[in-house]
Amino acid sequence: MVAVMHLTGWSWFSAIVGILVFSWIPLVGQLGYLVLAVMGAYYLWTANFDWQQAVYPPAQTFSVSTLSDTELERFRTDVVRRGFEKACKSDAIKALGFDGKLPTRAASQCECFATNFAAKLTRDDLIAYERSGQYPEDLQQRLGIELRRACQN
Repeated sequence: MVAVMHLTGWSWFSAIVGILVFSWIPLVGQLGYLVLAVMGAYYLWTANFDWQQAVYPPAQTFSVSTLSDTELERFRTDVVRRGFEKACKSDAIKALGFDGKLPTRAASQCECFATNFAAKLTRDDLIAYERSGQYPEDLQQRLGIELRRACQN
């Protein structure tokens, strides 16, 4: 159960149901059950037999300054762009939405802004945000015109 909760983030009840269903599968289920038992024992052992630590491991952290160029690009695409797009669409639904739906033009504008914003952010911009929780003051001046030009439609 520890391994299932550790790997999936499920609650204890969901983990029990999942384990029971998994163990009913002939041969593969029983072998998987043994593997999960060994993994659960390992997680408990590495957490000094602290149930909470074994089931919910602490989040690992990173710094933007230590990311390689490929990792930084992936961070911009996967985290910054997606987060900016989600925030933009959430705000647009509040302002322009109808029955919880967003006009097509607003959705495409958010996608364009998010893609171009993430692409134009520099490592220094992200480091400044990481340190203070705010982007540099010159960012709006530097990117504002470029974003408006790229997302005119």
